[in-house]
Amino acid sequence: MKSSIPLQAPLRASLPAIMLVATVSAALMGIVLLLRFWKGVPIHHLTPDVTSIVGAPAYTGFISQVGMLFWAGAAAVCLFSAAAVSRHAGGLPLRRFYRVSGALTLVLALDDLFMLHEGFFPGVGVPEKAVLASYAAFVLFYLVRFGRVILGTEYLLLGTAFAFFGASVVLDLLNPAGINPYLLEDGTKLVGIVAWLAYFFRAGIATLAQAGPQPLVLAGDQAVAAAVPDRARPTAIHPIR
Repeated sequence: MKSSIPLQAPLRASLPAIMLVATVSAALMGIVLLLRFWKGVPIHHLTPDVTSIVGAPAYTGFISQVGMLFWAGAAAVCLFSAAAVSRHAGGLPLRRFYRVSGALTLVLALDDLFMLHEGFFPGVGVPEKAVLASYAAFVLFYLVRFGRVILGTEYLLLGTAFAFFGASVVLDLLNPAGINPYLLEDGTKLVGIVAWLAYFFRAGIATLAQAGPQPLVLAGDQAVAAAVPDRARPTAIHPIR
């Protein structure tokens, strides 16, 4: 049976997302090619998993790899919450909060993934302590700027995250003798990341719940509506009560 919905309408609605996917993918592969021809880095050092490159066991870097999953989850929750709350009247402060939180999460995740404050920035002449100080200054600005929003959430989880992040940084800088630096430094950082994800997951759920039930308009509905008769239009999906 031939569909009565023209292909052009959903394609036009999805075109921005398709272009975004193509742009991001092309940019990442472009970085691979740039490093290959500019710095002579072999492509097989840039594309596969690290453990396969060095021949290490699959469990190598277990805590670090798991931490990346939690970082990615927290960033996704923040950006999704920002997009969802933008549909509601009066949601601008929350949208800004989640957008900045998502950006901060991505910065911290990239720093953790590529060891920016330990390797990259010192390699280009920026001291590690200066990088950490800039992070601390931005976090202070973040807390002051969005303090009222944060106080309306389960802020003890966020405080737990910052406390364990701070403990990890102190252990990294002091490197006290008689303890296992990998277990304590990386372990406290992992607790902080998990608490970070838990905070934004709980905050996002509370924000969406307080906004009240709203019909979920499928992507492309507005574009399709003009080309589909009323009797054939898809029905809006409502939350299950």
